[in-house]
Amino acid sequence: MSAEQVDDVAVGAGFVVRPDGTVVGDDGAAGALAAALPYTGRLARRMGELVEAGDLRLMEAFGRRRLSVGVTWTPAGEGTYRASVTPLEERVVPSFMVVGAVDTTAAVNHCLARIMAVDGVQWSSVVTAGSRVIAAMGERQDLHHLAEVGNRMLAILRSLEDQHATGFMRLRFEQGAVIGASIGRHALVALATNAEDGELVSMIDEIRAILADHDLASVTTEFDPDAADATPEPEAVAEPEEVAPPPLVGARFGGQRAGRTPRRSRFGRRS
Repeated sequence: MSAEQVDDVAVGAGFVVRPDGTVVGDDGAAGALAAALPYTGRLARRMGELVEAGDLRLMEAFGRRRLSVGVTWTPAGEGTYRASVTPLEERVVPSFMVVGAVDTTAAVNHCLARIMAVDGVQWSSVVTAGSRVIAAMGERQDLHHLAEVGNRMLAILRSLEDQHATGFMRLRFEQGAVIGASIGRHALVALATNAEDGELVSMIDEIRAILADHDLASVTTEFDPDAADATPEPEAVAEPEEVAPPPLVGARFGGQRAGRTPRRSRFGRRS
């Protein structure tokens, strides 16, 4: 469906951002939220191409409220954004007891293993505020665009921070959804098919609690280019030169010494 077919009146209490930038309705944020949607939509659409999930269809932010933004595209690639904001029941973020001191790298890997246990999650990663992917889990062939996907999710989370501060973002595409959640200044990013909202919120609460006291920027892994550059190359080992064996001498070997020609007899042979 093209953007020209969207019925602006049907939005009700929400608002619409048209391809030319005009806004129909009130976004409740003095225009700031409406202004952010085209930017986040362009970032998100490219993510769908990178993870081979198809075109962007819906952006959702879960926090104190639920922001739902349906997206349609013109043939020229311009988006129309139909947004609605729904109040959510106030929830108390549970407290978690983290037992024992854990290495930061081990803590990050543990958290990725936890989110991978959620039904429908296909891969997961952690990207720092400095745009470094410090850990990832999933099929290796699915992880080759993690850096760009992570950077785009960081930008989206920052742009819509007020909408998801205590929850997460979900970008729905034709063939899956990308999940993003702020971990302090950093982000958790995952690809999921049918993960439930409640299960995701509970798991993200747990991950935030586990990583709260860790400096994620200090982690170095195979996804960290700084760590890869710091790995010393193995020194070349000189192979010993082959030494020729000593010549065979003595009566057993013809009675001749190496390097000598047989001497001519001083006496003639008898007939």
